[in-house]
Amino acid sequence: MRIEVNGVRLFFEVEGTRFIPDGPLMRQRPTLILLHGGPGFDHSSFRPAFSQYADIAQVIYLDHRGNGRSDHEPRDTWTLSQWGDDIFAFCQALEIDKPIVLGQSFGGMVAMAYATRHPEHPGKLILSSTSAAMHRYVERSVAIFTAKGGPEIGAMARRVLTHGYDSPELATQWLTRAMPFYNTTPATDPDARSRAVMSFNVLMDFFGPGGECFTFDMLTDLAKVRCPTLVLGGEEDPMTPIEAQADIAAAIPPQWVRFERVPNTGHGPFRDDPAVHDVIREFILV
Repeated sequence: MRIEVNGVRLFFEVEGTRFIPDGPLMRQRPTLILLHGGPGFDHSSFRPAFSQYADIAQVIYLDHRGNGRSDHEPRDTWTLSQWGDDIFAFCQALEIDKPIVLGQSFGGMVAMAYATRHPEHPGKLILSSTSAAMHRYVERSVAIFTAKGGPEIGAMARRVLTHGYDSPELATQWLTRAMPFYNTTPATDPDARSRAVMSFNVLMDFFGPGGECFTFDMLTDLAKVRCPTLVLGGEEDPMTPIEAQADIAAAIPPQWVRFERVPNTGHGPFRDDPAVHDVIREFILV
């Protein structure tokens, strides 16, 4: 399905209903909006694992503008502020109030932009393996990539994390050679990558030389968060090290934040440890 939001058509899928029969009433359940990583990927990375939440919430999978099956133009709107505003406008268009917004990696950056630009709107946030300022832990990332993949992967990480993807060939090389070190367990679905609708243009715009990835800093703005927030971090994550999650948790007012450091896991700790889904489920239900 597509819906027009802020001048573009955003693609989304829904599992579960917002209202369910409960005796003499129709009881409203929370809406869980899932924001995928990248940029340049699509919502398919959440499936089928996140279908399990349809028993307690209406689950919405959303492709960001410029990504997946959503409109890719105009390119000058590929910014965190616009992506964040799109979440707010998407909810307004579908009459979703107080959503639970889960952002993984780049999706967490979008979730933070949304929550700090529209602090009264979200019901809850779940920020998984993300960063409020990507430039802060380059050396830490390089060290982890080197330890996991050797000096060649470490050198590639330094190039990407300091200068960005300066060619499609480098981006492809990163996806095929470095991404397997993001997690501590092998991917269990060999077809997951082929199912994704990829957009290298938005990836290289955000993560290319001079891209917003190297300049944004939302740490100060996180003081504006006004809803319960679960921060999830894998202690073996090379891309957004656990220190980046600690920064986020420290920047959010303490009455709103819960920080879960997950040992022996990497980028998206739920990918390495299924028990993390129990933590997410509990947070949704509280």
